Amino acid sequence: MRLAALTGACLLCACGGDRALVVAPSGEARLSVAIRRARTAEERRAGLSAIPPLGPDEGLLLELPQAGTACITNAPVSYGVDAVYARADGAVVAVETFAAGEADARCHDAVLQILEVRAGAASLVRPGDRLVAP
Repeated sequence: MRLAALTGACLLCACGGDRALVVAPSGEARLSVAIRRARTAEERRAGLSAIPPLGPDEGLLLELPQAGTACITNAPVSYGVDAVYARADGAVVAVETFAAGEADARCHDAVLQILEVRAGAASLVRPGDRLVAP
């Protein structure tokens, strides 16, 4: 699948066409999921514990107000997740896998967005890929 133009927005809801893509430098899609968005501090703090468990084709996009050091934990979540950390330009800086209930925070610098998906869903994603979430 090649990168395509996407439109739409939602606020912590599973909206019809809202998708996030992670694309390799070659243009090949590595990950495509329907997303819910966490835009406010309260929504980001609650994270995955505030919504029903993610399905295999779903994700939660944490949108930070400005790029900086971003830390997350999986403490309140009963299943494992992958977290894709991306800069303002969409460049993926790290991919982390958290076990169910893992309380240790993982932090990365210059991050503006974090895409959380079920553990294993982001297994093909690598630093240097690009997160596209219009």
